[in-house]
Amino acid sequence: MQSNSFRRRRHGKIEELDVLDLDPYHSVPQDAIIGSPTTKGVVFVGPVGVGKTTCVETLSTVLPIMTEVKGSENDEFIPRWKTTTTVGIDYGIWKRDDGTEIGLFGTAGQDRFESTRAALNNPEAGVVLWLYGDPTLIEEQLEQWIPEVKTPLKKGRLCIALNFVEIDEATITSMTKTLLTEQLAKVDLGDGAIAGAAPLVVPPGMPPIPIMPPTPVVVADPRIREDVARVVELAIRSNS
Repeated sequence: MQSNSFRRRRHGKIEELDVLDLDPYHSVPQDAIIGSPTTKGVVFVGPVGVGKTTCVETLSTVLPIMTEVKGSENDEFIPRWKTTTTVGIDYGIWKRDDGTEIGLFGTAGQDRFESTRAALNNPEAGVVLWLYGDPTLIEEQLEQWIPEVKTPLKKGRLCIALNFVEIDEATITSMTKTLLTEQLAKVDLGDGAIAGAAPLVVPPGMPPIPIMPPTPVVVADPRIREDVARVVELAIRSNS
């Protein structure tokens, strides 16, 4: 028989909860939900330490589920101050002003936890690819991550967000777009798809070549709510 000291755990906005809701020794989660209760979702992907977990914390309007743990001695983080790493899927929900809710999924940046990127398999999800805005790292990051996000890229559900930018925003975004175009020419996107903004002329009788929508590239700070909301909206722009 369950002890009277336990009570039903409540979920919701953090300011509406008290210590008993957050302490597993005093509450029993009898209203757990398997999977996301939202009809729309956005997945945050990118290298370790770029700000994916922070995005979920910043934008979620309910208490998020976080999976960060202390990093090991073998972990190499670009931000030297970082001491933790995501090992599962961080999850939150953003309730927009119009009342619709968006599921927020933060994935692990380390390849040894790549199974957490299963959320990318959702064909309806928007994706925000966070990258370090260091000019010396952009090309290498695109080479690593563009193959991971081919599906949302082709569907117009990808936004690239640059964090830790220390040079002019127009310069770094222009550079990233140029390198992205070069990288897309090297990647097999399937279905004969190519990047571009206008259809190509093809011989009569030949099927048209699919043209992917342009991918927005913006500078954003995952600590700023308005910035995160903006990149989320860009990622779901064709699924609103």
